[in-house]
Amino acid sequence: AGGPFTDSLRSMEHIGPDSAVDGVQQDTGTHPDDKKAKPPMVKAVSGGGGTHVVLPGYYCPNNMGLLDYNTSDGRFLFFLPWQKHTLVGTTDTKSDARTLPFPPEDEVQWILNECGKYLSKDLNVRRSDVLSAWTGWRPLAADPHAEPGGPVSRDHIISENPETGIVFVAGGKWTTWREMAEETIDKVVGKDGPRSRTLDLKLFGGEGYTPNLSIQLIQKHGMSNDTADHLAATYGGRSWEVCEHSQPTGLTWPRYGVPLAPNYPYIDAEVVYACREYACTIEDVLSRRTRLAFLNKDAAMVAIPKVADIMARELGWTPDVKAEQIAAATAYVQSYAGRVPKKIGCALRDATYNDVSDVFNAIDLSKNGYLDQTEVGEAAEALGFPLTDEQLAEAFNSMDGQGDGRVTLEEFEEWWNRGNDENGFREKLSAELGLGGLRKEDVKKLGG
Repeated sequence: AGGPFTDSLRSMEHIGPDSAVDGVQQDTGTHPDDKKAKPPMVKAVSGGGGTHVVLPGYYCPNNMGLLDYNTSDGRFLFFLPWQKHTLVGTTDTKSDARTLPFPPEDEVQWILNECGKYLSKDLNVRRSDVLSAWTGWRPLAADPHAEPGGPVSRDHIISENPETGIVFVAGGKWTTWREMAEETIDKVVGKDGPRSRTLDLKLFGGEGYTPNLSIQLIQKHGMSNDTADHLAATYGGRSWEVCEHSQPTGLTWPRYGVPLAPNYPYIDAEVVYACREYACTIEDVLSRRTRLAFLNKDAAMVAIPKVADIMARELGWTPDVKAEQIAAATAYVQSYAGRVPKKIGCALRDATYNDVSDVFNAIDLSKNGYLDQTEVGEAAEALGFPLTDEQLAEAFNSMDGQGDGRVTLEEFEEWWNRGNDENGFREKLSAELGLGGLRKEDVKKLGG
């Protein structure tokens, strides 16, 4: 984005200490003729990181949350409904911020263990229930003009430089941005100046919003109820503009609004609208213009090609630019945690297997007593030999004796002990798990 203020800053980025722009002298604060060297600048902000885990919505009522201030290690933990999902997270601890949101696996597991305290005893929060997880950073602010040893604030601070009179704001978070702006402006104009009016101003999209807006969208554009509710809540009165970009689904219902990913309300029209609101990257659309990456890592991965196609048309990307965007978005989404732990390959290799049931249980990430095709494919990929769709289907069908899409332990054992291994999958699996497996006789020994 650009503008007079931004362009002015950019024009001064490479200007030396004695250069002038339009009569304005830039002062770096270190001139040879200074009688007294100025003290070094004091940092106003440090980083604090906290891990957040998203679970299916059925773990939490949609109108009630929970805050635990007495967890096993003393941190706070919140358990809240969010976007029809369950959001669980911790208070932050001091850490340097990073560009990508890699969450530590031990933190994810700790959160899942804590969740067990709040749920019915007959419910087990599984590692495979994690739809998405990330580390979020917040700025921890300290007033550089306060007395030495002043506290670090998890809220925002407003400070005035006693020498220059410059007022700045630091810290805060997304949910308090309006309050931060109000208090900063009120500080600048002083007690006798006009008061901020932002509390009484409607946000962009407020005009034209009514409680029945989602129903009107359904009636005019033939959208699903979930999509209409989402558009009305997100864009308000601007939903009409978004819907004008929706494409036909080719279905009896919903008739318009092609989903970006199954079971989520985000549609093609939002990508077009985002591009016309200055979205330039796939990552921006998946994480900020929608919340898909935060809600479900796998769904975000599914959406990348669709979002790329739409943005390429809207923004005139060349094939090379499109490929770069897809690669960057893939790396970004992969930095989240999901259903499968990032170190699952190492865990599978390091485990001790005494019989075939141990292998079966290790691959059964969902812990539901059977293997599905997705789990088999994920195990192969984690162990370093990803399968094409055709290879995966062939390998899975060779296990699935009943042909019902579910491989039981009995079917798995029968497949393991079978003489032929036409696709070589069993041999590769055995070798990667450290079971020998270089010969079919070695593979069979594990099954007795």
